[in-house]
Amino acid sequence: MSIELPLKFKGAPGSPYTRKMLAALRYRRIPYCFLIGDEMVGADMPKPRVSLLPTFYLRNQSGEYEAVIDSTPLIRRFEKEIKGRSIIPNDNVMAFLNYLLEDFGDEWLTKAMFHYRWHFEDDIEQGGNILPRWRNIQAPEETLQKAAELIRERQISRLYVVGSNEVTAAVIESSYKRFLQIMDRLLQKQPFLMGSRPGSADFGIYGQLTQLVGFDPTPMRICLIWERGLLPGFPVNLRIHLGVTISDRSGVSKQKWYIDHPNF
Repeated sequence: MSIELPLKFKGAPGSPYTRKMLAALRYRRIPYCFLIGDEMVGADMPKPRVSLLPTFYLRNQSGEYEAVIDSTPLIRRFEKEIKGRSIIPNDNVMAFLNYLLEDFGDEWLTKAMFHYRWHFEDDIEQGGNILPRWRNIQAPEETLQKAAELIRERQISRLYVVGSNEVTAAVIESSYKRFLQIMDRLLQKQPFLMGSRPGSADFGIYGQLTQLVGFDPTPMRICLIWERGLLPGFPVNLRIHLGVTISDRSGVSKQKWYIDHPNF
């Protein structure tokens, strides 16, 4: 059976994987219904085996909804079932490199995101105050303050999940700074990771940067110190391209979107 549109999924602005999928869907022009908070989803929807964001609600062969998580296989599933504006290279070698960079964002760069958000006082304070409001901004202040304390306690206690502790903190932070320097050099030559057009790897990196560069104060300050201002422009540049069609690019052919990689 064909996939049901618009896609329905639950997420939150403070989730880098939610932001990754939102951007990918917008770029590919796939209609979606974005649900924030459990009250928006409804009690009749299934629960995922592991409660992670974003959670997509897709119909199975029996026509019943299933709760599906994990952004990387979801992107590839949508590539097969929904045609147009592909973000996966045709060439197998390029596809592998794209997958590797996407995995770097999803699995390594996210360590820096989680570490900075729940290791430093300024970030802990902001995260606790803002994240609950994104899910239920109309809630009474007392309710939001209780939610803030709960989320701070829970997330700080889970720093070990991404390998963040007093021993590994220096490794994570130095890795983030190296990433900033590498991205700075790359963006001086081209607008995206592999050339002139975004692939799924760009959306994986973008999702993490919406938090590291666009929300959490400590990594944001580090970014502005360690590079020349190009990296904060990367999420903006990607957002601009979300509404650009291949034919909109001043007559530039699809084969030339990716620098030196005609099979992308």
